[in-house]
Amino acid sequence: MPIEYTLPAALLLAMVFVVGYKLRPSSHHRRWISIAAGVSVATIFVDLLPQISENQATFLEHKNETFALFPEQAVYLAALLGFVLFYGLEFMVAKAGSSEGETSDFFLFAQIAAFATYSSLIAYLLVHNIWSGLAPLVLYSLAMAFHLLLVDHSLARERPGLYERYGRWILALAVMGGWTAGILVSIPDRWLARIIGFICGGVIINSLVVELPEGRGGRFWFFAASTVAYSALLLFILH
Repeated sequence: MPIEYTLPAALLLAMVFVVGYKLRPSSHHRRWISIAAGVSVATIFVDLLPQISENQATFLEHKNETFALFPEQAVYLAALLGFVLFYGLEFMVAKAGSSEGETSDFFLFAQIAAFATYSSLIAYLLVHNIWSGLAPLVLYSLAMAFHLLLVDHSLARERPGLYERYGRWILALAVMGGWTAGILVSIPDRWLARIIGFICGGVIINSLVVELPEGRGGRFWFFAASTVAYSALLLFILH
């Protein structure tokens, strides 16, 4: 995909962290978090998960050449890793906060480091995923912008001061770093497939962490409506 298309997309993702504080939910903004979660989940199940199935074929076709462990499950294991990693981080931060009264900086910086890597991989796919045209790239960029808004909301909730001073700027730079790496470095398709799997697992758990634990604070109908609407849009444009 040409740089002139992917650079604005990368800037959009980076700006989520720079100006996301203006969109964080008050009582009347909570519906936007549910909408963002719905859009994120729709993109995974309608767009990226089918790509996992297609990419898994690359391991099966060349499993004697790649020397990968468990080639039949390689991409799915990457998705599982993303799911478990971010669930584990959320669990450790919550547990440390409940036992110590205040979450330690170590766990919060570990979260920021993990999300910086995650954000850079999302930006890397702007360049190296196989887009069939401009429309799929735009849909992916919008969905990931919504998703990173969820990440911004979640991290700001853990420790607003630390995240505002350092975290959001680190994540914004990580996005641009991932895009730059995409311009400069190409990786084999089998590793690209693993990245897509890892992101799928991460998007699912991070969307659920923000949307579900708040219980009655969530906006189910906004979540459901945005999921259905964005799924329909993806199906219409992609097919």
